[in-house]
Amino acid sequence: MFSLSLLALLVGSPAHAEEGVVSMGSPTSDYYVIQPGDTLWSISSRFLNDPYAWPQLWSLNEYITNPHWIYPGNRIYFRLQDHLTPPSAQPEDVPAETVRVAQAAPADACDFPARFNETQPASAMQAPGVIGTADDLNLRGKITAADEPGTLLGEPAYVYLNVDDGDTKCGDTFSVFRMVQKKVRANGSIVGSMYRILGEVQVIRVDDHIATARIRNSYSEIERGDVFGDVVPVALTVDVKAPTGDLEANIYARLNNEQILANLQETVFIDRGTTDGINVGSSLYVVERRDPIHLDDKVDDSLPERVVGRVVVVRATEDSATAVVVNAARDVQVGQHLTTLPNKSENGER
Repeated sequence: MFSLSLLALLVGSPAHAEEGVVSMGSPTSDYYVIQPGDTLWSISSRFLNDPYAWPQLWSLNEYITNPHWIYPGNRIYFRLQDHLTPPSAQPEDVPAETVRVAQAAPADACDFPARFNETQPASAMQAPGVIGTADDLNLRGKITAADEPGTLLGEPAYVYLNVDDGDTKCGDTFSVFRMVQKKVRANGSIVGSMYRILGEVQVIRVDDHIATARIRNSYSEIERGDVFGDVVPVALTVDVKAPTGDLEANIYARLNNEQILANLQETVFIDRGTTDGINVGSSLYVVERRDPIHLDDKVDDSLPERVVGRVVVVRATEDSATAVVVNAARDVQVGQHLTTLPNKSENGER
């Protein structure tokens, strides 16, 4: 029987996979690539030998917002293996040739904090969140109706959009958004609202004030009343490199505020942008100076900065950026500091 208590909280990204088995190709984690027809029930039955364990598996992969909606190409992770913590468990009854042998953690005994320096060339990931105003996103209207009886919609359902601008035409593609936080503050001022990007729709017919569109991609369930606007890409391919240069920033918001802990592959928003040297592909360490026994999360300047994660920037504007958590030894929180040079005041290298 698989010991769920030994599983660590870990989240996957979309993968270009040729097989639906626990991967042997990744140096960072063991995972299963979701295949058409899979459910959390069937995956739990196959790998955990207990179909009723699906709620625990769902809780370990928090990027799945609805357990009934999992998508081929995404990854289900079973355990944590990162630069700090080697894996401590593996599913039973999985053929040995499909399970990667754990690599020992690097011997960085005199290098505190441990680093996340592994490169991941052309890594595929998702960033299904954006912060901006209605004008920034060029919001055009709402989904007013659909051709499906259910309230939760996904591809390939048809939806009806209210369009009054006279500019919408057959073939146009829009992103579908849902506001999750009305007022988001950064550096003391409101920078916009936070929206979850639910999917994309493509217009196939335009009538008077109504456009018929087909859901082309869905990353979360879409509902009547959700809004649509200019396309914001969700699936992105970015090289993940070791942090370089001398960059500083702070996390001012995260997409999944309803969850207690941020995790791998979560979308976070940082308060620096291209004018500060932060561009798409920039990689920064998540650091902290605190003793976690203190619930107030107060920074303790007497402690050295400890690296607890790494983010990579996937979208950037002049004064802010969107990033994805690619390593996490602990939870990643709003307010945490990002840097390319932990403890840089100690010497020229940090």
